Amino acid sequence: MFTYFIQFGIVASVLACASFYFVGIIRGKVQPVLATWLLFLFGTVLSILTNFAETGWDGLMANSFNLIDTFAVMFLFCVMLLRKNVRKTFTAFEKYCIGAVVLVFAGWIFSGENVVAHLAIQVIFTIAYLPTFAHMWQAKSNTESLPMWCFACLAPVFGLVEPLRSGAFLPLVYNLRTVISTFLVILLILRIKYRTK
Repeated sequence: MFTYFIQFGIVASVLACASFYFVGIIRGKVQPVLATWLLFLFGTVLSILTNFAETGWDGLMANSFNLIDTFAVMFLFCVMLLRKNVRKTFTAFEKYCIGAVVLVFAGWIFSGENVVAHLAIQVIFTIAYLPTFAHMWQAKSNTESLPMWCFACLAPVFGLVEPLRSGAFLPLVYNLRTVISTFLVILLILRIKYRTK
């Protein structure tokens, strides 16, 4: 019963997160950094692949947050591509981040070292947040959705339960890194809101 509650919490949080972001993008109130979401897309897919290659179905199921997160990221990325209010060109910094993802992917393909690749992908995820961090640090007004990022932080909190119970290291790293990164975005949003009052 407890496992179903956790799974429900993950699904509900990710659906709420995606819904808030979708509505914000459609209404023009949210202007996401496309490079961050492109890197999220690469990262979530690569994370699933490396996790599955290392741990099989059991490990993949222990990381249910990664699975659900990937579908939400795919959906939101497609929405961003279709919207005119989303910048579709990349800065030099964003191009370096994208290049780092390609190198990690190539390294995983050639090395076959799944654990090392999965950990490197978590570094790439951290790098993926940097364009958004930089944008939010310099922004005069908030271009992100506070409720979305709150749910984006809550989902991996639920996602931590199963890896902690099963001792699955890779899902634990994925979820913990997500909690920290999304919490930093929340702090940057609150900083903007506080400064503009």
